[in-house]
Amino acid sequence: MKILLVSHGDFAQGLCTTMTDFFGATNVYSACVTAEGGTADLKAKTDEYLAEWGEEQVVICSDLKGGSANQTMMPYMSRPNTFLISGMNLSLVMQLTMEDEVTTESLHEMMEAAVTDMFLMNEMSFEMSDDDE
Repeated sequence: MKILLVSHGDFAQGLCTTMTDFFGATNVYSACVTAEGGTADLKAKTDEYLAEWGEEQVVICSDLKGGSANQTMMPYMSRPNTFLISGMNLSLVMQLTMEDEVTTESLHEMMEAAVTDMFLMNEMSFEMSDDDE
């Protein structure tokens, strides 16, 4: 399975770098909407990746539901064994890298877990002891 992260600017590239450099992921790639090339750069890079990957399962994660990166990826949903998720975060991408293959059901479970990782920490009670230094 390949994971393609897409975004405006460098967000996807940053997540990709985090996954490869800090966690050793080897199946995460990125493509971005740039100020210079717009969505054409994103589409060209995506087409290049998909041609290279053949029939392999692909999960595309975009930064923003309805944004230009997400909209540019929507036609790829017709590609067999391809999924498109909007609203990616590091938690979701980490979960995806641990899988060899996904299903609609497993993706829903991962997305639910990723959402629960978002928490307003100010509302959590922390008790600090002298041993916590």
